[in-house]
Amino acid sequence: MADTSAAVLTIAGSDPSGGAGMQADLKTFAALQVYGMSVLTLATDCTTEGVTDLQLLTPEFVAHQFRRVTADIAPAAIKTGMLFSAEIIEQVDALLSAIDHDRIIIDPVMTTRRGERLLSDDAEAAMRALVGRARIVTPSLPEAGRLVQRSISSSAEMIAAAKQIHRELGARHVVITDGHGTTDTAADCWFDGEAIRWLEADRLPFAVHGAGDAFSAAATAHLGMGYDVERALDGAKAFVTEAIRNATPRGQGNRPLAYSLAR
Repeated sequence: MADTSAAVLTIAGSDPSGGAGMQADLKTFAALQVYGMSVLTLATDCTTEGVTDLQLLTPEFVAHQFRRVTADIAPAAIKTGMLFSAEIIEQVDALLSAIDHDRIIIDPVMTTRRGERLLSDDAEAAMRALVGRARIVTPSLPEAGRLVQRSISSSAEMIAAAKQIHRELGARHVVITDGHGTTDTAADCWFDGEAIRWLEADRLPFAVHGAGDAFSAAATAHLGMGYDVERALDGAKAFVTEAIRNATPRGQGNRPLAYSLAR
């Protein structure tokens, strides 16, 4: 039987431990039964304990990969992950502008799980411009803080930041994920340009590796399948909650998610 599943693309860095980055995206795509494609931006020396080093590809080679794969197989949805440098972010911005695609998810990887800054001033400025390409942008609490240039710690501050990102940066849907929070409920703040909605699940008592990547990848898969934004986000929240719940310890650091095949 022919495979007629939607083809979706991630533009991201590699995590050799398999828990985050491109590997998490492709595992999510496979679990949700879409056809996953990838454009590599950088290689990392990463384990469940974190990243200690990275090597960037050239912006020109990132562009070459993108043009070759999208000319061969048209993606139904596209997401970005770790881009890191201003030059790569600007290249990706130009590539997405040239194809005028309507199903783009920007996961603005700007901080570590601990909230430590990853990007230079120039790269952060380029990321703010790239966010304007997004149908959905999915910053974590620390990343949303970098986008609006102030700290965020309360529900009211999440709402204000989501509205500001929509108004000033241009993303049509803003989801500030709450994986860094401390309350019993992990409540992601979603602003659609008109109303605030909360995507809620119980917070589990252990740290995981790659949840933000899996959430944005699951939303990408659902958009690629033709779901509207509400169904895509609800499905992504349910998917990542289950993957966190089933996570088991591997290695010396945070638990990688456990992906099960979606039925």
